[in-house]
Amino acid sequence: MASDEAVRQLLIKSKYRNVEATKKDVMTILEKYRGLSYLAEDYVFNDGSSKILFRLQGTIPVNYKQNYYHIPICITLMDTHPNNAPMCYVKPTADMHIKVNQFVDHNGKIYLPYLHDWQPHSSDLEGLVQVMIVTFADFMPVYSKPKTNTAPYPTNFGMPQPNVGGGTYPPYPTTGYPPYPAATGGGGSNFVPYPPATTGGASNPTPYPMEMPVPGSYGQPFVAGNPGSQGTITDEHIRASLLSAVEEKMWRRIVERVNQRQAELETLKRTKQELLEGRGKIEALMSSLEKEETDLKRHLSVLNDKKEELDKSLAAFDRKDGIDVDEAVSTTAPLYRQLLNVYAEEAATEDAIYYMGEALRNNVIDLEVFLKYVRQLSRKQFVLRILMQRCRQKAGLAG
Repeated sequence: MASDEAVRQLLIKSKYRNVEATKKDVMTILEKYRGLSYLAEDYVFNDGSSKILFRLQGTIPVNYKQNYYHIPICITLMDTHPNNAPMCYVKPTADMHIKVNQFVDHNGKIYLPYLHDWQPHSSDLEGLVQVMIVTFADFMPVYSKPKTNTAPYPTNFGMPQPNVGGGTYPPYPTTGYPPYPAATGGGGSNFVPYPPATTGGASNPTPYPMEMPVPGSYGQPFVAGNPGSQGTITDEHIRASLLSAVEEKMWRRIVERVNQRQAELETLKRTKQELLEGRGKIEALMSSLEKEETDLKRHLSVLNDKKEELDKSLAAFDRKDGIDVDEAVSTTAPLYRQLLNVYAEEAATEDAIYYMGEALRNNVIDLEVFLKYVRQLSRKQFVLRILMQRCRQKAGLAG
């Protein structure tokens, strides 16, 4: 029985990113399917690179034509699990052949819609194994190798434990099989429990289904049927076998072509969406540029008018001999002129007081002279400010 801590330490050692989520997924599948074990070893990718990955290997029970078979599989988890789908293979033993179909290729790699549509938050290993069981019940991925002699096959023989990657799968217990988990997406039906062990403590599992080969494939004709039967392959059998092989090959090619076209279609859809989004951004940018162009044209027209006005003023100034500074600023009423003159005189008085202070600081005048003139200037400034305040009140200006 696998322990949580052992699985966690192995995942940490293998540098998995989501240790807790992966450990929980692994422990769930190990508790329900006792024929699976775990290990971590190097996995070599197609580009030649390798990485230590966590792997589940062993057998799963499949009910095929009213008989249970232990199908050897291997599930390799990516170090980003459960964000990415695992890599699954059928690992036949020495006395088995892979039966290629639309879900298993000649290398034993498993292709399932559940893997293709893997979702990190809703997909898990338990659902994956259940989908495998349901799929393999309709499309058996392995079959027994025919013997080279013409002796009839026995009706019952012990099925050897599969050996994958140098490891031995733990055998199923001979008694007390746990109930089969409910299948998902299979119409809501439940599988029956595992078959009980026979009396005497030894179980007699049903052999793997036999594939009908073409005569000469294994050196001798194949003998079909129950023990004692002497029937051989007929032309009808050969024809049916060839048709089945061609059908499976064509079906696989069609599925591959459909998957390829679907992937291309998804790529085109994403490209279309990106182009539509880019088109909207370009249209918004064009609208903004057109608005800015309109504003620039308006400002340019105003600047041109101001330029013409300045040019006229400069031309008029050039025609005159000079300009009187006192006449450069004029008021509209005598009261405003008086206010302007008072303000100018008060500002000049304030400047005089400032420069008297600077003269004292630089020892140009002595303190007595400074106090004398500052007193006079301050009195004059006070009078000017009172006069300026009264003028503002008379003119109705803000105080």
